[in-house]
Amino acid sequence: MKPILQVALDLEELVKAVEIATKISSTFKCENVWLEIGTPLLKSWGKIAVRSIKELTKCFVVADTKTMDVPLLEARVVRSAGADAFTVLGVADDETLMEAITAKREIGALLIVDLISCKDPYKRALEVAKYEPDVILFHVGISVQRARGVTAMQLVEEAVKVKEEIGVKVAVAGGLKPGTIRPIVERGVDIIIVGAAITSAKDPVEVTRTILIEMGFI
Repeated sequence: MKPILQVALDLEELVKAVEIATKISSTFKCENVWLEIGTPLLKSWGKIAVRSIKELTKCFVVADTKTMDVPLLEARVVRSAGADAFTVLGVADDETLMEAITAKREIGALLIVDLISCKDPYKRALEVAKYEPDVILFHVGISVQRARGVTAMQLVEEAVKVKEEIGVKVAVAGGLKPGTIRPIVERGVDIIIVGAAITSAKDPVEVTRTILIEMGFI
């Protein structure tokens, strides 16, 4: 699989999210681009946000549910609205992860396990790998970025090590922006997740273009 740029629409305003998503999808035709219904957008607008983005863009859509419990129920909800993937937190109980596997098989959506807030992401990645997630996400949350000045760049080596050892696809998220993307792709990370650098930009399409150039697609 070629590397994917996942655009995280971590917004409250549905109109703005739709505007950005439609501009990106019409310009790049969803080639090597996924659109993420970020958690703030999902909590603000629920299935309406998922359905709107999916129907208007026809892109691959990730619903960032950040599920901690009842993944089958939550996955069904977002899948019924058009989501192609959902997320479960790596800090969740193993029983939750087991149910998440049942969910992904039943509804036909990708399962992304998000390691945000895991004290030892590498160790937890090896533990959750037995549940066969489609993607393991190495993720530094916004609050941690603000408080500590830490970015996902520091997780790249761990992500690559996990990919090499167990063959699972890996994603990286947290404060990524143009100028940081190329070395991550070159190391073999499968999915690059970028949020504010795109959604807060004066011209989100041009920032997306810059990132896709760094990824080698333009």
